Amino acid sequence: MQQQNRGISGVTADEVFIGNGVSELIDLSLRALLNPGDEVLVPSPDYPLWSAAVALNGGVVRHYSCSTDKGFLPDVADIESLINGKTKAIVVINPNNPSGAVYDEKTLTGIVELAERHKLVLMADEIYDQMVYDDAEFIPMATLASNAVCLTFSGLSKVYRACGYRVGWCVFSGELDRAEEYIHSMELLSALRLCSNVPGQWAVQTALGGFQSIRELVAPGGRLYQSRQAVIDRVGESRFLTAQRPMGAMYAFIRLDPRFSGRFDDQAFALELLESHHVLVAPGSSFNTPYTDHFRITTLPDTETINIVFDRIETCLEQHT
Repeated sequence: MQQQNRGISGVTADEVFIGNGVSELIDLSLRALLNPGDEVLVPSPDYPLWSAAVALNGGVVRHYSCSTDKGFLPDVADIESLINGKTKAIVVINPNNPSGAVYDEKTLTGIVELAERHKLVLMADEIYDQMVYDDAEFIPMATLASNAVCLTFSGLSKVYRACGYRVGWCVFSGELDRAEEYIHSMELLSALRLCSNVPGQWAVQTALGGFQSIRELVAPGGRLYQSRQAVIDRVGESRFLTAQRPMGAMYAFIRLDPRFSGRFDDQAFALELLESHHVLVAPGSSFNTPYTDHFRITTLPDTETINIVFDRIETCLEQHT
């Protein structure tokens, strides 16, 4: 029903796989697709599970650039330059974790055209699909990819804040005739684990068809909106930090001022912040970036907690000036 409401035709229950969270489905879909040495194009920065799952299933990760000077949007030309005879799929994470970027139609269309021309599988990680802010618009990849095999991944854990339920889904759409063997392989692999979380599945219909509480949370005055705004404000006030304005998801990818280059990298900063100031952040390089001057924070805490966090970050950085 969700896919039909989005204008995606031809999808039936036979093209939908339920998993114990999206994580399991990422693993299954890559295991069904890859032979040893096959390559998958993954964004940098990425959600590290994608890179790990490719490697664990015998594939090779090729990271394409989503640089800060482009607002963390994918560089379509860079993606195309990485395509070769071993390339099997392009992973798109939109809205993006960790950067908070929301991809525009031109960027998504460019990626779809590459997939269609080179007969690549599109893997659209869209678990933050309704978590967008201000004038950002989420565009489902499957609505653009009628002539390519497209897998859309989503679940209950983010938009519906039900992480412990462990319910995710993967939907095949687009050029389904070309995906018959792929879907059959997914069916065989799914059968190996007997079944997914049955009790949690009872929540799916209510979640998708019921009141969408996320809309109030991400609108001005909503808790997630206000927490994100507190992060934006504190970064804007800082002498030591800069960041692209996150337009989706629930993270901010923050850059340390160049003055700290050579004194400590993101790993050392995160460790000192944790040990000395009791604040936990994720080093940017853990998201497979070629640079070491970013860190990720979540925008989930309330504004009071976020202000305490930034007070401690400022204290830590002040000690190194």
